[in-house]
Amino acid sequence: MSHLFKKNYLKYNLECILLAIVIGAISVFFIETVHYSFSLFQLIEHTIGWWLVVYTPLLMTGIVFLLKRYFPEAEGSGIPQSLAISRMKFENLEEHFRIRAIFSKILLISLGTLSGGTLGREGATVQIGASIMDIVGKNFSELRRRFFLVIGAAAGLACAFNTPLGGIVFVFEELIKSSKIKFKFLAITCVAVSCVVATGILGNYSYFGRVSREHLEYNQSIYLVAIIIGIIAGVFSVLFTISVKKLMLDDSKLVRWRKKNPYKNALICGVLVAIIGILSHGLSFGNGYYESRLALSGQMNLPFYYVFAKMGSAILTTNAGIPGGYFATALSIGNGVGGLVHTFFAISNPQQYYLLGMVAFLAALTRAPATAIVMVLEITSSQVFVLPIIVAAIVSNVVAKLWGKGLYEYQIQKYIK
Repeated sequence: MSHLFKKNYLKYNLECILLAIVIGAISVFFIETVHYSFSLFQLIEHTIGWWLVVYTPLLMTGIVFLLKRYFPEAEGSGIPQSLAISRMKFENLEEHFRIRAIFSKILLISLGTLSGGTLGREGATVQIGASIMDIVGKNFSELRRRFFLVIGAAAGLACAFNTPLGGIVFVFEELIKSSKIKFKFLAITCVAVSCVVATGILGNYSYFGRVSREHLEYNQSIYLVAIIIGIIAGVFSVLFTISVKKLMLDDSKLVRWRKKNPYKNALICGVLVAIIGILSHGLSFGNGYYESRLALSGQMNLPFYYVFAKMGSAILTTNAGIPGGYFATALSIGNGVGGLVHTFFAISNPQQYYLLGMVAFLAALTRAPATAIVMVLEITSSQVFVLPIIVAAIVSNVVAKLWGKGLYEYQIQKYIK
């Protein structure tokens, strides 16, 4: 740790800490902007009713136009770009991690939320964090520049969910390819600083609230529930991955048509997103933050169709070409998996089913079980339930791996070719 105070390093270490403060502040601004956008959408939804089938596709088409014409750097969710940092061609780093991406990501994802799309800001916050930290990284060698990008990405993830431990684990599990302890310490420091700033403004909150201890029945039968949910979540994650791959990543007639007709594709997907939202009584709109908080607190039971509506809308929103990720949406889909299992196999409170579904689906989709476990524990303050959560994450990850690569692994190929 002594190297942090050496004259040659001190300037850059201080710059990193200052930029970590900036990451925390911008993350808060992003959070509040997206929350305001979704609140405004809910007002529009209740006002225009079925006219959403016109409103949503038109706004989505406008977003795709802005993306293609003015803000190409905003494309994608942000997570695959960050995971590809260590393998991306050096000359491509500037393309994906530029300061301009901060404005374009916030603008287009806020508009996407205003359209009713099922998308999250969390992946974009990861990319924004990396772009900010690259201000320092440009002064170093290729290897060190990549690591500064990693530091920013981890800080962005931690701020997005108020999960400092999750951000740190994400560094070690997914991003870091170097074993140099001094850089790892700097990464931990920057993650902590950015989270201090974010929580200093928003308060020390749990992203999805706190699950009451009385809702968590710790007994042997819960391990059977964890295994069942893990298996089903693993299968659903495979279906999600295959759907996105077939619609967006494969070299097929359908994908080629999508690329040649981005506006027609956005219109069609927008109509379908609106219809699903209307039929699900609005539950499929947005990233699932609000209904997930209500479900975990015991104020709402998710219907069995929630997982299908949420997953279908998320796939269509992504296919429409709207920038944004599905990290938070994955947690909501996982809630739906838990709710589905509880509908047909209810041996305890639904809240623990939701918890197990969240961690299982996120672990299977990202293939990062340690990150999923720590993040779910942090965002729900349910550390007492850690062993069943670990079981669900491991089972879902094993099941998903039986069908091949994870979604991010397929998406990364686009950025490392």
